[in-house]
Amino acid sequence: MVEKGKNIILRIKDTIHLRKFPVKHCLAKNSFTRRRKLTFPVVFSMILRLVKKSLGIECELMEPSTFKIPPSKQAFSKARYKIAHTGFKELLDLSLQTAYQGDTSYGTWRGYRVIARDGSSVRLPGSQEIVSKFGRLNPNGTTGTMPSLARGSLFVDLCTSLIISARFAPWHVGEQTMAEEQLPEVINQLRSLEQEKLLFIYDRGYISIKFIEQHNACQTDFIFRVQEKNYTNLWKMVSSGKSDFDFMLANNSKTIGQKIRVIALSLPNDKLEVLVTSLFDREKFTADDISKAYLLRWHIEECYKRLKIGSELENFSGKNLDAVLQEFWAHLVMCNILSLHMCDRQGAWNPDQIAQYRLNFSVLFGVMRQKLYQVLVGDCSPKSFQRLFNRASIRAKIKIRISRLYSRDKVDKPRRNHVFRRVC
Repeated sequence: MVEKGKNIILRIKDTIHLRKFPVKHCLAKNSFTRRRKLTFPVVFSMILRLVKKSLGIECELMEPSTFKIPPSKQAFSKARYKIAHTGFKELLDLSLQTAYQGDTSYGTWRGYRVIARDGSSVRLPGSQEIVSKFGRLNPNGTTGTMPSLARGSLFVDLCTSLIISARFAPWHVGEQTMAEEQLPEVINQLRSLEQEKLLFIYDRGYISIKFIEQHNACQTDFIFRVQEKNYTNLWKMVSSGKSDFDFMLANNSKTIGQKIRVIALSLPNDKLEVLVTSLFDREKFTADDISKAYLLRWHIEECYKRLKIGSELENFSGKNLDAVLQEFWAHLVMCNILSLHMCDRQGAWNPDQIAQYRLNFSVLFGVMRQKLYQVLVGDCSPKSFQRLFNRASIRAKIKIRISRLYSRDKVDKPRRNHVFRRVC
């Protein structure tokens, strides 16, 4: 079996040490041309390491250990602003190439690459540059200075937890708009990696005739959850007792709509879950199969949990826009690196045969990020990284509780006070 986690580290190390990589992703032609302590690989790897302590402490602990006097935090800050965030976006694409190229069935479910899209708020530093770019949150009835918020948009492979595509936009940009704009890019990217059978899964709030038409035009399959009281005629048929039927979805102003399959399921909390899909083959995909596939959507919520809680995405080490963009994309790369290692260790997620335990991302992130930095700057070997990961993964496990339910009573109510003390 090919160790994709090991391969991605070797490819990242080789990539950032190539001369053409800094030339491509530095903001000025003469950046990092002199022989200094802070070379491009050192600064780039330090950002990828994700600074979580104060910048002064992180610089004192900076590798390689051959430094007689480590660089100051002022020198590091000056050097990081010579680097564009596009370098981290390239590494994100490199992680997908490592996972999918030459292995089209890696992490698929019944031949499908199962992908979910969701958005989430990202709280940002309150610098003038950030506020002018992203604005501030101003909910009705609030007074005083509210935080600056961005809207993150992710497409995530649900069986491998790999982040396929991301967007970072002002909060006022709607999730539906971002999804419609991002979808063709995701499809083209995956098709370039020979991923032909794509199944997209969406939560409530995304379904529309226009969006369904877009999926059909791109020849991809979908599963949407229908919000209660949306599409009255559909809900009337569900209320009449039908649980698995074909339906022509249309707006009041349209005579021709989109043909869909509707599945109604009773949840353990006595609520009704209504799903619509383009998978019409009832022998190959039963109602229970569609329900299992939709349950995979929770993994994108876990992905945001990894980013915002496990790796403290909102705890930025700089207040400028460049620093925020660098760290946003660096977090995504770090998540994909660990996801590939976790899949090597435990295999991809299979909804038809769920394992009892899975690896704990938060523990592995805390253990591995320093070692990754040492590998990239050449202070230790990739084999040392692999040995540490294998040792940590023996005990870093969590139990899977399939029937666990979560309340949504406090969802979408942002805190006035941030949960992390900011590094910057």
